Amino acid sequence: MKEGLTDIFEVDSVAKTLALCVLTIGAYLIYKLYQFSNSINQKTEHNISNVFIVITIFLFTISLGSLIYGLVNQDEPNILRSSIGIHIVSSIFDVTWIIMVRNRINLIAGSNRGDKLWLNPFITSIFHVIYMQHKINQGLATSQYNKQIMAGTHKQRAPHI
Repeated sequence: MKEGLTDIFEVDSVAKTLALCVLTIGAYLIYKLYQFSNSINQKTEHNISNVFIVITIFLFTISLGSLIYGLVNQDEPNILRSSIGIHIVSSIFDVTWIIMVRNRINLIAGSNRGDKLWLNPFITSIFHVIYMQHKINQGLATSQYNKQIMAGTHKQRAPHI
C-alpha cells in the first residue's frame, strides 16, 4: 500500500519552525529532521538508517559544542581553527540527511520536478526543514480539500456572471 503525506506527516507552523531554527542555532533543524525521519521510518519502507541519524546528531552536537566553546574562548583562536575539520564533516552529514529526507518526501508525495508539492533542491538547500514543512502543509491542505470535495461537504460557490 502506498502511503501518502496525510498518513505520515502532520501540519506544523512554518513560522514556529523558522523561529526555533534561528533561536536554537540550528538544533531545531536537527530535531525536525529526526522527527521527519522517524515518521518516514515508522510508516514507510523508505527508511533512513538509524545509524546514520545517530552519527549525524553526534557530529552536529560536537560541532555546535566546539563552536560555542570557541566563541566563548575567543582569546584562544586555535580552538576554532582546530575544530574546522569536525565542522566540515558535520556539515557534509547534515546536508546528506537533508537530501535524504527531501528525496523521501518527494517520493511519498509522488512529486516530480515542476509539481506543486515538489521540493526544489535549491530552495531546500537554503530553507531546509522550513521549506519542507511548508510543502508538507500544502500537501496536507490539498488532501483535506480533496477529501471534502469527494465527501460532498465542500460548499460550492456560485459562478460569477
